[in-house]
Amino acid sequence: MQTQTPRYAEFTPLAPWARILTWGAVAAGLYAVLTRPPDAGPVASVVAAAILAMGVLVEAVFGGLKVEVFADHLRVSLGRVGWIRKSIAYDSIEGLEPVTYRPLREFGGWGVRGFGEKQAWTAQGNRALVLHRSDGSQIYVGADEPERLAERIRASSKRRWDPVGAS
Repeated sequence: MQTQTPRYAEFTPLAPWARILTWGAVAAGLYAVLTRPPDAGPVASVVAAAILAMGVLVEAVFGGLKVEVFADHLRVSLGRVGWIRKSIAYDSIEGLEPVTYRPLREFGGWGVRGFGEKQAWTAQGNRALVLHRSDGSQIYVGADEPERLAERIRASSKRRWDPVGAS
């Protein structure tokens, strides 16, 4: 898979409750540090800056799901910087199936979940495009509109997939 410009990309941010939790923890930490007596000196400022930097880092690394459609593969990455990512060659996919599923029950939540035969790359919600792979495994790719993502993959690739379950 060579470096190329994606033909389609979408970004799904974390669920609002997860962002509130993250930034609430940052705000609580800042409050605790900045309301210390003034004799704390410059250490308080350094700790406050470190807490704020941690919030920004968490947002950048884990703050959503980016899906990019290329001519020969799909790339999913966690966060805005994309350090945690996976590329899936179209040649390894046998079917595409838009689904509504239960992230908590099936995977224990959102994010990069599962291993082996069933994995999920999700940020929020209960909709995904399931990639049925030729090795029998499944990858759930979170999307607000999985039907649109499936169509973008079909339009960008040379492969054609019959809907899963079609005869």
